[in-house]
Amino acid sequence: MGMVRILFLATTLLTSQFANAAEQLPFPDLDTEGYCTALVSKMLDKTEQQVEKDKCLVFEKTMRATIQPYWHLVERRESDLLKKYITEVQFQTYGTVSSFVASALGKACLDGRVFCSPGEPTVDAAFSALKSDYYCYLKNRDVKSENLRNCLKEEKIRKSQLAKYWANLPKGKTDWCIGNAFGRNFPPFQVLSSCVAEDIGIKCFKHARQCRAG
Repeated sequence: MGMVRILFLATTLLTSQFANAAEQLPFPDLDTEGYCTALVSKMLDKTEQQVEKDKCLVFEKTMRATIQPYWHLVERRESDLLKKYITEVQFQTYGTVSSFVASALGKACLDGRVFCSPGEPTVDAAFSALKSDYYCYLKNRDVKSENLRNCLKEEKIRKSQLAKYWANLPKGKTDWCIGNAFGRNFPPFQVLSSCVAEDIGIKCFKHARQCRAG
């Protein structure tokens, strides 16, 4: 009997923890009816207006169903930022929410929390030539320091993770991200991974990648 009570209490505690987590980051319940109505409000032809509104509502319903399974990957700070974008009716669209979820999903793909059918490491010479050693050395002048070793190790891991997705990313986006990742005050491959994470997540939404919990 004592063991049964202990198991019951443990189960209750875990359930409470998951419930609290869900309360902290509830999935956005948007006024898509209001959004779609506002979107077509200036159309003069009422029949065409209704057709476009129905299309809008179908899109919102589909997008909600697509992104909701991955909502748990969105972190608190990202959720708080999202709230600032959806305070008015004209922004009550799951299209906006999807970009936040896609980024969170892409980051989870890169660090292995979600399996997203990664490919073979890219053979692109330009990517292979990218180095972040200078960043680590600038931040850690002591060449024997543990901080330097950790920095180099972490950046090497990030580069190897990203290499498995690089070949399938839009070149225009990767070029832009490279231009913004290096020469900053943050680890280059950390910035680079964050920059392309949304594109990786979007491929999951479109089933161009088979993504599932790792």
